[in-house]
Amino acid sequence: MVERSIIKTACGLLPRKIENDLQRAVLERGVLVLTGARQVGKTSIMYRLIDYLLNKEGVAESQIMYIDLEFPNILSQLNGLYGEDFLRFLRAHDIDTKKRAFVFIDEVHYLTNPSSFLKTVHDHYPQIKLIVSGSSTLKIKDKFADSLAGRKQMYEIFPLDFEEFLDFKGSNLSKRKEEFNIKRMIKSGLPPSLSEVQFIAAEFAGVFEEYVIFGGHPQVVKTESFEGKRRLLIEIYTSYIRKDIKDFAHIENISGFNRLIELLANQIGTPINISELSNSVNISRPTVEKYLLLLENTFILSLLPPYYRNSRKEIIKSPKVFFHDCGARNAVIGNFEPLGSRMDTGMLFENAVFSELYKHRGLAEELHFWRTKSKVEADFVVKGKALVPCEVKYGLKKPKVTPGLGSFINAYAPPIAFVITRDFFAEAAVNETRVFFIPAWAL
Repeated sequence: MVERSIIKTACGLLPRKIENDLQRAVLERGVLVLTGARQVGKTSIMYRLIDYLLNKEGVAESQIMYIDLEFPNILSQLNGLYGEDFLRFLRAHDIDTKKRAFVFIDEVHYLTNPSSFLKTVHDHYPQIKLIVSGSSTLKIKDKFADSLAGRKQMYEIFPLDFEEFLDFKGSNLSKRKEEFNIKRMIKSGLPPSLSEVQFIAAEFAGVFEEYVIFGGHPQVVKTESFEGKRRLLIEIYTSYIRKDIKDFAHIENISGFNRLIELLANQIGTPINISELSNSVNISRPTVEKYLLLLENTFILSLLPPYYRNSRKEIIKSPKVFFHDCGARNAVIGNFEPLGSRMDTGMLFENAVFSELYKHRGLAEELHFWRTKSKVEADFVVKGKALVPCEVKYGLKKPKVTPGLGSFINAYAPPIAFVITRDFFAEAAVNETRVFFIPAWAL
């Protein structure tokens, strides 16, 4: 039976955009798997799904169970339970296993063999719907065998995007933000209406700066004070090192790992060279590659691949590095100063744009950057039905198309392109390409 405290907590939690998809998935066949970094809200989403089942689908409290495997005593009880043993465990907690039941398992990768456990329940007990979470895809990939192919529905939970950030802050800008969406602009080929928003653009830019500095971890957003936000972000980072890195990855050279992630945090938005990273932190190349894989699979950063068609003229290797959350990146380097006081303003702003584009990309879309061997580049390329280049210029005040963006337009003739600024709206044309100049908060 689900605990009353969970039901009470769920009532006070704010919704996330992904919940519409999850509400459909929770009623369908298959193991529902939620992945994502620590403290991005996976448990809160589970609580809200429990609330949805109770209050929208009419599921009885007695047919819902929540299990947190971070508690060693609970983990020891569940580890090794298969088939009828697991059903007896459920019946001991008053679940009627002959009827439809929903079992939520937090941090499922702590199980010794979650794949066999999930497969057995899925295949032999279709009346039991499993909803599980994990904060390390590396462990999930290690422990989830191919036997789960076709049996699981996987969803990645990100830190809040800017629209959700406004909701969680209770900002009156939240409703106005719904008018702006880069996907809508790409689909329609039209810029947003400026008849009213021009009067609150400065307010949007100011709130977006807070988002760039502190990021989108829900608990950080809900924390009011500067010191509280700073302390919480550092705690999230140290918890990540302690749990995901030391416990899961069994990395003993924590200082070497820390040196690497600090170096990467100071190189956001630039192509990385693994040999140079290896020399800089005095770690072997294979170890650097292992650490990069770990950082990607624990949702800390992404290595953004280049886009190319002509390998003789365009860069085909050397990915760029970006953090998924700017607040987490700033925690790594210990700098939470405002944008106007920083040496890394342009890099950090570009990382925030990456974060928004990455969260908003469609299932059939890929995100790249573009750079020629003569070093002209477009910061981002969204590859979907068409190519959409995006250039980031924080302080731009007039509609100027950079040489890099112009070169991409000349080479690929995209229907539209974007220049993303702090607070500047405009429109221009290069050949047949319409170029929209929009603030980052309008993405």
